[in-house]
Amino acid sequence: MPAAEQAQVGVLQQVCRQLRLPLAGAVFPALVTEAGERRDGVMLVRLAQMPPVRLFTGMDLPKAADQVVTQVAAWLDALPPGGAEPVLFSIFDACLGNLYALLCQLGHGLDDRVIYAGANAGQETFQLLDCVFDSDILAGNALLTVLLPSAARPSVEHGFSLPVRIMRATRTEANRILTLDDRPAFDVYREALVEDYGQELSVDSFYGHSVHFPLAILAGDSLVQVRIPVVLDAAGGLTCVGEVPEGSIIVIIRAPEVGESDCIDRIADHLGVSQDTLLTFYCAGRRMHLGPDGTRRELADLCRQTGSAHLAGALSLGEISTDGRGAPAFHNAALLCLRVRDQDQS
Repeated sequence: MPAAEQAQVGVLQQVCRQLRLPLAGAVFPALVTEAGERRDGVMLVRLAQMPPVRLFTGMDLPKAADQVVTQVAAWLDALPPGGAEPVLFSIFDACLGNLYALLCQLGHGLDDRVIYAGANAGQETFQLLDCVFDSDILAGNALLTVLLPSAARPSVEHGFSLPVRIMRATRTEANRILTLDDRPAFDVYREALVEDYGQELSVDSFYGHSVHFPLAILAGDSLVQVRIPVVLDAAGGLTCVGEVPEGSIIVIIRAPEVGESDCIDRIADHLGVSQDTLLTFYCAGRRMHLGPDGTRRELADLCRQTGSAHLAGALSLGEISTDGRGAPAFHNAALLCLRVRDQDQS
């Protein structure tokens, strides 16, 4: 559901209860189709068989991740032995301050028994919103987990290249960067934009620039995890979508324009060509950078290169993938696609 229709979730839940249909979903800034974005209506994806699914509330509480690990482990234990790893698809409330820590706990608890994929729900303003639902519950501080078959084959890409300047996040608090190289984070960010990209930056123009010049955490195996700063505080701290571990190596990157990156090429190479509907989550920050026309061009290119007849999905507020070591990774400004077989779009 798009955020503008959040009040209608109760109607959808009531209808599904009356029809005895299982329901699992979330509220996102907008819907995504092959024609672009929509901020009205509802996107329904019907599966031939309902996969294991559960909504967890109170995810900001201690030991919340233990409940998720216990449930997912039970699902995995019930699967026939010898099969390929299933896909643990997760939808988090984007306002969870401990989201990255939760992902790390899931990774430690489940090891390499699953492939990780997922997206963040909520609204673009990052104001608190009940945004995750099943047939009975609509909640914030929540997580929806779905165990999809390995055939879903998730692909997550952003297509960014890396600059030379490297910094260290010397002080952080969850998703807030207090200092870069022991100086106020905003001062360092502003200087780097002028020196490396020729972009003048003020407090008033901060958010208009940050979607075009996000931060990136350099992780193992050359993995790049993008973080878009969304709030500048009075002390010069930068609040990002997703946590930034203290001591992380940070770079500032320029978001590519349409056609400048290999993002769509890499997704198409991974997924192959098929007319199946493509479940697609497109980062709202990426959309802000490219604009509506650029987003439509990129989605059209995605359809063309993958051969998909339809796209079904939403603008997301962060995307989840599996890193080169089999652990979960969290991104901003990325594009997540899955093929879920035997589905119809309506």
